[in-house]
Amino acid sequence: MVAARGRCSRGFDALTQPLTVVTDAGTRGAWMVALLFAAIAAASLPYGWMLARKRAPPLAAQFAIGIAALAIAWCSPVLFSSDVYAYAAYGELARLGLNPYAYVAPMPGDVLISDAMWQWNGTLPICVYGPGFVAIASAVVALLAPLGALAQLQGMRVLDSVALLGCIALAYAGFGGKRGSGLRAAAVICLNPVAIWCAAEGHNDALALAATLAGFALVRANLPTAGGALTALSALIKSPGAAAATGLAVSDRRARIGAALGLTVAIAVSFPLIAAAATRVLPHGQYAPQASLQAAFALLGGPAAIALSVVIAAGLAAHALALARARRDEGWIWLGLAAWALIPNPYPWYALWLTALAALAPKTRAATVAILLSFTSLLRYVPDAIAAPSPPIRVALGILAALPFAALLI
Repeated sequence: MVAARGRCSRGFDALTQPLTVVTDAGTRGAWMVALLFAAIAAASLPYGWMLARKRAPPLAAQFAIGIAALAIAWCSPVLFSSDVYAYAAYGELARLGLNPYAYVAPMPGDVLISDAMWQWNGTLPICVYGPGFVAIASAVVALLAPLGALAQLQGMRVLDSVALLGCIALAYAGFGGKRGSGLRAAAVICLNPVAIWCAAEGHNDALALAATLAGFALVRANLPTAGGALTALSALIKSPGAAAATGLAVSDRRARIGAALGLTVAIAVSFPLIAAAATRVLPHGQYAPQASLQAAFALLGGPAAIALSVVIAAGLAAHALALARARRDEGWIWLGLAAWALIPNPYPWYALWLTALAALAPKTRAATVAILLSFTSLLRYVPDAIAAPSPPIRVALGILAALPFAALLI
């Protein structure tokens, strides 16, 4: 997701856009969100059944299920996120030799950038993704430029949908060990209905995770230096790759040299992104938690909400450390839950990384909580699709979104 979400009060005037994004649509937006929730709830039943089985479906079945589910998701006439417009615009800027890490003036002659600016309320947000992703987006929009803006936007969606399918094979290889563990990991991550919907929306998390899992697969194939480097270089698509590389280096000393080299290169190449984030994005950011643990404490005020979430995260991290000392993979899930508690706006596509951690120990309570949080993260669509909520409703959404954390107390 980009740094600051634009708000468009024009509701379903978005029908004039190449892809319709439900934004500030009031009652109609509520119906659309309700339909999405109902579809995800229905899809969660076979997903839960698959996870409860002793054996996960074979690879061929998982590919078939993934393709069918993505095809159904693509049938939706609307999206709930404008990110795909920003992705395509960043690629277009790079194709034109312009800087996506700086503010851009309106360009009436460029349909793709004009559409993106309209979608983001007149101001295209500064890119917060790595130069690797910008290069990939630039290649997609350049290839599809003769077909027009709609094809370019759909191309970004196809890219991430295919990436999620690729994650099935990569998770199978990357989680290795016993054949069953790789199959279960692939099912946990890639057949998650929320992950499938977000890939169909075009979010780049599936692409970044594919690169991360490819690094893990190389480590499993006894190429630890190359695997560590590739895992770290996935941060050139999206920053969680750096966290994955750090975790890999901690858990497998063979990959440390590669991870260190990859992180060094990623940081050096990402200097424009780092500079833009430090000087243009963070100084202008606004604290407005929605559908999160911090939003549940919103009536106490920002400082108190942050303090309470930090205390809770610290407790989760402490338990993660205890599990790590006992050499239990479940500890990584607890650490991911700690990070989730600190995010003021956990969008659904972030949950793909949480489910990847859940795949490390899928039969544990922490994994169940992580998967449930992936579903409740859908509540983050509500403020953008319907309207900015009143303080009591914002707190209620926060409580509902954070409710799975309560299972950790059992």
